[in-house]
Amino acid sequence: MYLLADANLPELDSLVAVVARQSGLALQLERFGGRLPSAEQLARAEAMFIRSVTKVDAQLLAQAPKLRWLGSATIGTDHVDQAAVQAAGLSFHSTPGVNANAVGDYVASAAAALALQRGGLPEGEVAIVGAGNTGRAAGQRLAGLGLSVHYYDPPLLEQGSSTLAVHDDWQRVLNSQMISCHVPLQREGPHPTWHMFDAEALAQLAPGTWLINASRGPVIAEQALLNRLQQQSDLDVVLDVWEHEPQISAALLPYLQLATPHIAGHSLAGKLGGSWQLLNKWLTDQQLSLQLPSLATLLGRYPQGQIQGLRADKAPDWQQLAHWILRCYDIRKDDAALRAVPCTPAEFDALRAQYAVRSELNQLHLSTGDWADSVAWQQRLAQLTFQTATQEE
Repeated sequence: MYLLADANLPELDSLVAVVARQSGLALQLERFGGRLPSAEQLARAEAMFIRSVTKVDAQLLAQAPKLRWLGSATIGTDHVDQAAVQAAGLSFHSTPGVNANAVGDYVASAAAALALQRGGLPEGEVAIVGAGNTGRAAGQRLAGLGLSVHYYDPPLLEQGSSTLAVHDDWQRVLNSQMISCHVPLQREGPHPTWHMFDAEALAQLAPGTWLINASRGPVIAEQALLNRLQQQSDLDVVLDVWEHEPQISAALLPYLQLATPHIAGHSLAGKLGGSWQLLNKWLTDQQLSLQLPSLATLLGRYPQGQIQGLRADKAPDWQQLAHWILRCYDIRKDDAALRAVPCTPAEFDALRAQYAVRSELNQLHLSTGDWADSVAWQQRLAQLTFQTATQEE
């Protein structure tokens, strides 16, 4: 069987080798670089493993007559034409939640970096727009930093089954001092998210508002944002996603506090988890009951992604928490890397393809004093996902 996979799905080769060895199947895995496979690769593909950069539509599927299975190592699915996939008779899977921790860490790192730069955390409310996996992960970490978080999610509110308190007060979002976007891209329907932050919405943001987008680029109207910042450069904006990816706006970039090349979810654990989850889904569809190496085993192969433990004799202030977060993942390094290259699609994709191994906050082990025994600190450290152990006397 011929399997085709994005070159940036780590460890898929070793996992497929395990499957071939255990099952006795003749499996051939070929990788493709860039955003799209070649016509020759598509013509041979029987199963394909992709990421969000590969747009799957009827035109692409017409070049893949043997394709019967498609998997995307992503939370979002807006890059896949569901109607075309169904018409082609394909089994399709995504991996919701696979990189939620990484995106939550990204937002926490952005907040930590901005707070240290500005001399303090936001004093007003923090709006999480979209209370799905990534939104909850981001809100959890920001609450651990000591911020007052609320969740805007009208579709989830209408369902009436959420265990999390959500609301549909858009004005409350616009009045918040920090806003973090975690919604799928919806152009139509009762709750569209395309240009959710248009000129009208952006005009209502108070000076000093922190605006973070780690969801989909067109959620923020890029030209409207540029106009607002050119007229009144008083917002602290962090963009990981861009409306016209892989082309980013050279005009907008200087006005942003932090800018990154769509890597919010690119922690090592998130990327490995994508490979692992997709192959498990493929095994299930193939009715193969095989045992893959655990995700922990895969992570252990990358010592450069491990974090040494820290000792914390006294309760940390917000500055210390911010420094701990940045020790795990420092968004400022990714911002510097993006600004150091020309604003071209090739450079944007190269930064993503060559992205360094990145750890997660849950890999930080703290050796604490008795201060961490309090219920309040136990909750906050758990929200930040730090691993803790009380020092022995």
